[in-house]
Formats: sequence, structure tokens, C-alpha cells
Amino acid sequence: MHMDETDKLYLARATRAFNNRPVADVLDKIKAIVGPGNMPPIEQSKLAEQALDRLREGKKPTAKQIAALEFVIRLMRPVPLSREGALENLSPDVAPSFTHWPQFQKSVKPFLYSIGRIDLLPKEGVGTGFLVSDGVLVTNRHVLDQLSKGTGVLEKGQAVVRLKFEHGIPDTDAPVKIMGVLAVHESLDIALLKVEKQKFGDGRQPLKFDPHPVTAGHAVVAVGYPFDDSKRNPLFISALFGGKFGVKRAAPGEVAGTGPHSILHDCTTLGGNSGSPILSMETARVVGLHRDGYFLYRNEAVDGAALNEFISPHLKK
Repeated sequence: MHMDETDKLYLARATRAFNNRPVADVLDKIKAIVGPGNMPPIEQSKLAEQALDRLREGKKPTAKQIAALEFVIRLMRPVPLSREGALENLSPDVAPSFTHWPQFQKSVKPFLYSIGRIDLLPKEGVGTGFLVSDGVLVTNRHVLDQLSKGTGVLEKGQAVVRLKFEHGIPDTDAPVKIMGVLAVHESLDIALLKVEKQKFGDGRQPLKFDPHPVTAGHAVVAVGYPFDDSKRNPLFISALFGGKFGVKRAAPGEVAGTGPHSILHDCTTLGGNSGSPILSMETARVVGLHRDGYFLYRNEAVDGAALNEFISPHLKK
């Protein structure tokens, strides 16, 4: 059977991810990080290589082969930390896949401290949110459900957002109180929360939206606070994250596809990334709101157009 458009997208994505390196070499580098005992069976490497061979020949891979290829691509998606308002460099192994990263590091700086970790007091991490005005925070409806125990109602001080919370950096800023609920989308996973007013300046700006729809292959970044969740994720996750969870990270990846009011992406996300902005690596503007996904499986986000349409009427003119 000949390859279809989806297969062509897989080939292009895999070519960018592996940068012409054999799959076995990629897995050897990952094995050095997580330890040989934590790596998946060698069969995954063989199947992924077979998938690539078939795609290059213009043939359709088997279901097992394409699943193995997706698995290895996901292992190539890093999760650099934010430190003092700046993102770490990518390793030489993955940097060629994301040529816009150095520019993104610069262009995203004014927005990093407008993305925060949402906590139930005293410090129970729930998700991520981001400021779109001095008093409006965007997150998921299901994050609100967790905060409110399903009632959809919050009172002042019931929850907070911590706009820095970086690894190894004392979080000296007082947490920002969530004052209540501004609006909830009737069908999409979007909630707007009222927060204490914030001052914007050179070091902090509200996030802005990209009005143009993104397509498969567009480089994107999920910025948020991935939490450790051993029940839903493989054992080697801790090694990949260096045991550092619940702190601000930026996860580069690609748009893998689109759907009704949604985009699919392959950024490395865990529980806690719910409510993360999906930013275009080219513009540092919001193209989606991460809402669902497990490590190594499909990630979904509300697309930027639907998000902007819902939020715009609630912002000050």
C-alpha cells in the first residue's frame, strides 16, 4: 500500500527530528540519559527504523512500525528549564531540529513571567495559566473544576498563581491571588479567571495571540509546569526531567495535525501542563491552549482562533 498525506507528514517530521541520524544512534543517546534498564525493548528501535525505510520508499508502514516511530520522535522532544526569566539552550542533538529556538529565547522573555503555576492553597499544584491582561488569567475549564471541586465557583484567595517558580531560584514574589471566575466556554476547555491586578513593563507583558492558523509541521513551544505522575507515565520520565518537576519549563515540538477548534502537537507535556500556552516558535504568540495529553501520546490544544474569539470580548479596549 502506498503512503498517504499523513505518512508524508510523518516522514517530514521524522527527518527533522532525527537530522539524518539512524534511529539506533538516537536511542543510544537517550539510553545514556535514562539508563539501559529504563529503556523500551530494542524492538521499538527496529520497528521505527523499518517505518522510516518504508516511508522513504514511498510505502505505508504497518501500525506497529508507525507507533514505534512516533515513540522515538517523542523521546527527541526536550524540556529546557526557565531560569531567572530566560530559557536554557537546546542540546546539540536536538538544536538542528529547531532552528528558530535562539530567536524564540529572546522574543519570549517578556512573556515568561506572565505564565504561572496555579495552586490550591497552601501549595497543591493543579495546572498552568497565563495572563492576557492585567487582571485576566487563561487556563482550562478542567483546571477550574479541580480548583473548585467541580462547582465552577471560586472565592478570593481560594487559589493562587505563582508567576515565577523556577528551579533553583528562590521564589520571592508573593503569589497572585485568584479573585474569582470571569467566564467559562460552554463547550471548549477554556476558563478565564480574575486575578489581582498586575503591573506590566519591560520585564512582563501579557501574552498575545497569533491570528493566523498553524498547520502541520509548524514549530511550537508549550510553556508550563509539568508535574511528576508515575501512575500515567513511564518510569524513565524522572531521568529525562532530571527529577525536577512542578517548575517552569518550555517544551519545543511541532504541530502534528489539526481538528475542529483544535491542534495536535508533540511537545513533551505531563500533568500540570494543562492550561499551558502553545506558542509559535517563530512569533512567540499564542496559537493554542494545551488541554489534554499524556507523555508519548497525542497532545491536544484548543486552537488560537477559537481561543482569541472567546477571550477578546472580555479584555479591556
